[in-house]
Amino acid sequence: MNKTPKLRFKEFSGNWEKAILGDRAYIKGRIGWKNLKQEEYTKKGPYLIAGKHIKNGIIDWDKCDHISIDRYNESPEIALKDDDIIFSKDGSLGNPAIIEDLKSEATINGTMMLVRLDNTFIYPKYFYYILNSRYFEKLINELKSGSSIPHIFQRDIVSFKFPITEIKEQEKIASFFSLIDDKISLQGEKIEAFKDYKKGMMQKIFSRELRFKDDEGRDYPEWEEKKLKSIVSKKKKGKNAIYAESGNILLNNEYMENNTEPLYVENEIDVNVEDILILWDGSQAGKMYTGFTGVLGSTFIAITLDKHNCNRFIYQQLIYNLDKIQIAWREGSGVPHVAKDFIENFKVKVPALEEQIKIYKMLDGIDIKLKKEQEKLDSLNEYKKGLLQQIFV
Repeated sequence: MNKTPKLRFKEFSGNWEKAILGDRAYIKGRIGWKNLKQEEYTKKGPYLIAGKHIKNGIIDWDKCDHISIDRYNESPEIALKDDDIIFSKDGSLGNPAIIEDLKSEATINGTMMLVRLDNTFIYPKYFYYILNSRYFEKLINELKSGSSIPHIFQRDIVSFKFPITEIKEQEKIASFFSLIDDKISLQGEKIEAFKDYKKGMMQKIFSRELRFKDDEGRDYPEWEEKKLKSIVSKKKKGKNAIYAESGNILLNNEYMENNTEPLYVENEIDVNVEDILILWDGSQAGKMYTGFTGVLGSTFIAITLDKHNCNRFIYQQLIYNLDKIQIAWREGSGVPHVAKDFIENFKVKVPALEEQIKIYKMLDGIDIKLKKEQEKLDSLNEYKKGLLQQIFV
């Protein structure tokens, strides 16, 4: 390889080499389940880790499954140790984590792979960051494009090539990125605290524990319970779009949820910022959006409220009830969809318009703060990504 990174600690020099993982690592995945069924999971016992238990490189031990000690002992080849690295080999590929300060027996389920490194040659935390770099991302993209059902085979990892330098420099790099991860983690905790605060405020508002008063200090009238249909002045269903290189923005789930690059269509704009958009079909059916102008996607229904109600207040109330909506108001054995009578029969609590406005302004204020904190987190992640690209050339 004989390359040096664009960004390097000044005390190190010399060329980097390219290593083949299988030459310096023990690599294993669970071979079958040995007839292990979900019904055999236990409330206590050794941890059974899956990809869904890992977020941003951190294992949520409280959410992990458990198996009996007998089942754990059946697969000693994947019994986890400190400094082991695990990642998903099926489904959502990648998503690595490093095992640190292991307090109890733990193993991986059938969707995961284990890498145990020769730590005289590869510093484990350094390799964890390799798995966060474009090297591993390139491998995953190649596997995804070559198969309709993405899967990382053991042979793919055995032959995986990556840049390597002396162990002291690896340790320095790992410590540097660990500091950035600490900042990312703290920012994530700050965001979660804001979310919990908002959730608590919504609980108090919609349970009527927290009451608002008018400008004269008087109580507002009691809230009325109404069917959603009774406060809707217009309803529209999304249509198939005619795609174009430029034009009007298509309002689909990817664009509104994940802020992806917009798709453009020839269709006329049929949604404005006051409308509430309901994702009617798909795995996330029931999700709501508002504040967008564009062309309604084909899997959405949009509602416009009458002039006596505030769209932002009703939107916040629907968001508060999202779990209830996605459990009780979805149907379909294949692709789920919102029940056809949802708008006609779902009940909302409706206060006076003036009180609606006060409530939405309070909740929107929290959302604005949340957005700013999320932007800080996104910026930190982009900063980390840029550094990974400069160090792992």
